[in-house]
Amino acid sequence: MRLTKRRAKPAYRAGEVLKLRSGGRPMTATWSGPVLFAPGNWLICQWFSDAGELQQEMFPEETLERASRDVLAA
Repeated sequence: MRLTKRRAKPAYRAGEVLKLRSGGRPMTATWSGPVLFAPGNWLICQWFSDAGELQQEMFPEETLERASRDVLAA
C-alpha cells in the first residue's frame, strides 16, 4: 500500500489581486502552487514600485490576503 500526502488546495489563484497581511501595495498573483523547497502553497506576485519599476517575489500563501475593493479603487 502506497501512502501519498494530500496537498491542500491553494486558497488563491493566478490573476487574483492580493496584499501582504502585514500591509503594502496590491500585487497580482502570477503563479500559485507547491514548491520543492518548503511546505505549503506559495504564490509568485508582481507589483509596481513607487518608482514605477516592476517587482516580483514569491510568498507563502499564509502571508497573503485578498486586497479589498477600497484599496483597488485608490
